Amino acid sequence: MDRHDLAVVADMIVRLARHHGDDPAIDAARLEVDLFGEARWLHGLVVERFGYVVGYALLVPRYRAQLTLRGLDLHHLFVLEGSRGLGLGRLLVAGAQAAAREAGCAFLTVGARAENGRAQDFYRSLGFQPHLAAGQGFAMTL
Repeated sequence: MDRHDLAVVADMIVRLARHHGDDPAIDAARLEVDLFGEARWLHGLVVERFGYVVGYALLVPRYRAQLTLRGLDLHHLFVLEGSRGLGLGRLLVAGAQAAAREAGCAFLTVGARAENGRAQDFYRSLGFQPHLAAGQGFAMTL
């Protein structure tokens, strides 16, 4: 992903958030800080069709300290509706795998909402295995 992709990717993030009933706060400036700032937080990939960005993936670092294993979480994967079914999501996942390997990662994770059977089937078709975290997850607003 390059800086010139930021506005279109931010717009796609907004679309995905609204689709899931979330109230998005993202914009191109904030995305730029997280992708290209001093404390880089995300790794981003895009896929193009006819010279236009039609999909993106965002990767976030993970770590399993007890095993000293680095990983990446495929936090977002999105392809515009008119470009779905063409293998572009598969290309983004392949790019995520390559980025993880290049970073010395031992694993790649992804989540899908319980009601999103289509996404679950897609990830299974690519070789992802169901993984349930032990225990209950918790969060705290800071």
